[in-house]
Amino acid sequence: MKADQREDELDEIPESECLEILKQHSLGRIAIVVDGQPQIFPVNYAMSGRIVAFRTGSGTKLSHAPGTKVCFEIDEYDSAAGAGWSVMVQGLAVDATDSFDDVSWAAHAAAPWPVAPGAKPFRVAIEPSQITGRRFRRRG
Repeated sequence: MKADQREDELDEIPESECLEILKQHSLGRIAIVVDGQPQIFPVNYAMSGRIVAFRTGSGTKLSHAPGTKVCFEIDEYDSAAGAGWSVMVQGLAVDATDSFDDVSWAAHAAAPWPVAPGAKPFRVAIEPSQITGRRFRRRG
């Protein structure tokens, strides 16, 4: 069977399982809009319930993410097995550094540890409006 004729499998991952997957990892990507253009940044993150939290320095993420709709994604692919998954969180970003709302409190309960060099004194949280996931595998 030709590669373009094989039937691949694609399955939705329930939100509860997406949350478990998110809790098991610590590196993802946040997509934000900067000057009308989408940009994607890798971040180390941690979970607190449904809240995604990461630390950052002053700069693009802190200047453009809070108060806007963002997208956060993690994924994995095993080329030998032809299988992978992805989890996406869509929601509103919040500057949780000095705020006292529920989302910020949850962000402070998470313990993300950035591996990138430099001071990261600010906390950003993502309050999800939607959490989705897909698992896919090659057949044939």
